[in-house]
Amino acid sequence: MARPRLDRRAILATHPFFQGLTPAVIDQLAAHAITRTVGAGTSIYAKGDPGNSLFAVVSGNVRVSVPSLDGKDTIFNLLGEGDVFGEIALLDGRPRSADITAATDCELLSISRREFLPLMQSHFEIALKLIELLCARVRKTSEQVEDISSLDLPARLAKILLRLAENAEVSPQGRRIAMTQREIGQIIGMSRESTNKQLRSWEERTWVRLERGSIVVIALEPLAAIASGGAE
Repeated sequence: MARPRLDRRAILATHPFFQGLTPAVIDQLAAHAITRTVGAGTSIYAKGDPGNSLFAVVSGNVRVSVPSLDGKDTIFNLLGEGDVFGEIALLDGRPRSADITAATDCELLSISRREFLPLMQSHFEIALKLIELLCARVRKTSEQVEDISSLDLPARLAKILLRLAENAEVSPQGRRIAMTQREIGQIIGMSRESTNKQLRSWEERTWVRLERGSIVVIALEPLAAIASGGAE
């Protein structure tokens, strides 16, 4: 069931991507926005689907992946609260370039391409937001490629854990990242075995805790030191 308009407007006004837009623009976006709640494991869209809407994550995490020839998905990213996805197909009108699946229970906000493009054409600030988003995507991709070629396994693993922990579920026990060790290894270009060996070492030091289907980050400081080039 869609939220009342007042709620949609409040979400847009406080969401990092839309924050800063004028009240008039927020009102126009809210008039066309739809909210939906999806359960963990739900497919939001698949690679090849029509790119007919833009999505914003209100709460929860979604997994970005593409199907591989061996039948196992290749994971590229985990997006969380405040992130936006679906912008590439929204802009060029071509099919979706990846699968998006709810990694946890999520609340999403979506705006159709038919409604969004006219708003973007008439409000430069919306177009600028999308340009900034695309630039951030390119920078992040370049950084990941550079990390794989220049950092050793501990530094790569520590860096991705810190990044994913920013949007992870926070509890007194730590920050729970809703990804498996195999999925983490795919992002940093390492095998599950090598990733597991390093994580086990950090678990012995109580920096992380390994759970079924997730990793809990307990100690941020030592991981940050390793990510910046320090010894373990």
